[in-house]
Amino acid sequence: MNEQFLQLYDYNVWANDRVLEHLQTLPDDVFFQEVNVGFKSIAEVVGHLAAADEVWFARIKEEVSPALVSKSFASIEAARHYMSQTQTQNREYLASVHDMGKHVTYNKHQNSISEIVQQVVNHGTYHRGNITTILRHLGHKGILTDYIAFLWARA
Repeated sequence: MNEQFLQLYDYNVWANDRVLEHLQTLPDDVFFQEVNVGFKSIAEVVGHLAAADEVWFARIKEEVSPALVSKSFASIEAARHYMSQTQTQNREYLASVHDMGKHVTYNKHQNSISEIVQQVVNHGTYHRGNITTILRHLGHKGILTDYIAFLWARA
């Protein structure tokens, strides 16, 4: 059962990496360019994703979760470095979990670790869609991050 959720998390990491790699191929100002489409910039979306993942993984680990405050990155490379480090740590932690069905309690809620992993993946998918919308709004193409493309890449 753990393998299924590890694969979903691996997909999330792969998709985040693809988006950040794609952003590095675009003009430098695209990351910070202000827009009016829910988030004010791609940098803000990436910062939100990083912060939300911290909150969810603190909950999985039954630690006090930090406040959900968007991370601020000086560059795409800084964001990639931060995300790479935290995603590696999160993946290692998930690989050590023996019972993905274990329930954790936070803020008067209770969910299994597997449910929270699914939340992290769905949340990432949603916000990668926001990034694609912003890119298209700015006249740039997005990058394919569908789950099936992840499976194709691994075949």
